[in-house]
Amino acid sequence: MNEQLLDTTLAILLPIAFGWALKRGRIFKEGEVAALRKFVVRVALPFLIFQNLYRADVESLRQALPVVAGFVLLTSLYTLAARLAAPRAAGNETRQLTFAFAVFAGNYAFLGWGVIASYFGPKALTRAVFFSMFFWPVFLTCGFLLRRRFCRSCDIERGESFFKVLVRHAGVPMATAALALSLNIGRVRLPAPLGSFIGQFAALAIPMILFAIGQNLRLLMPADRLRLVLSASFFRLAGGFALGLAVVAILRLLFDVDALSRQVILLQAVMPTATMATFFGEYVPLDEELLSGIIAVSTLLSFVTLPLWVMVIRALPG
Repeated sequence: MNEQLLDTTLAILLPIAFGWALKRGRIFKEGEVAALRKFVVRVALPFLIFQNLYRADVESLRQALPVVAGFVLLTSLYTLAARLAAPRAAGNETRQLTFAFAVFAGNYAFLGWGVIASYFGPKALTRAVFFSMFFWPVFLTCGFLLRRRFCRSCDIERGESFFKVLVRHAGVPMATAALALSLNIGRVRLPAPLGSFIGQFAALAIPMILFAIGQNLRLLMPADRLRLVLSASFFRLAGGFALGLAVVAILRLLFDVDALSRQVILLQAVMPTATMATFFGEYVPLDEELLSGIIAVSTLLSFVTLPLWVMVIRALPG
């Protein structure tokens, strides 16, 4: 690993390690950690989305459609792979569900944005924002399809309706993205104080995302779940690259996909399991200890695998 790649990896690891160390030192109570996570998701991330899409150059905007299509296609392939692999990997219904949700849900925004911005720069971050812009609609659609496949015993009316869940979680980021793109395309200039205000909160987003990941890491798990934990982690961190290559190959048949967009899609394809996978615990019976173990182990292993994949992706021919 060259020195620049090592420095970038350490820059990603340090805020995560700092968050984990403060958690171990009990500096933050559980309620305070939840409040921090809520601030990141509902405040800092929308500001980051707005700033990146408002400032996106024409070249980046032209890549919006293929990158969004890449996300939809990748998530669909992961969902299909999870549906096929879960019955073979796990025994009972609950563990099959847990394995499937851990495999299909990648950490594209929370970790993905920080990693991609660090390795590939601000233009790549704009493409990463495009990539996960429709995260909630696609995430919920595929998640409820998996729920129907693996949880026939689940009450159809359990929890909120699909539409209400979608509006509650996707409303703010989708509205923010639409507003930013409209202002960008219309070449509307924001007043300097407002631009500075947005920039200040947007600058907080990535370090706080990484810090929040450290706060949420759970490293202890029962030994009997280790095989499933490692299987699901390997599926995302290694097997995902094959899915990423398939997505890029299909996109290049349909769109003019530039090199930076291809790099972003390939790196997103090998992100670890997202903490958002726990979201579906409200709607399906999940093994929370198993899912927490997969999230923790896949995230820790990704600190080794992601720099290696960056070197592979950079070495790929155009």
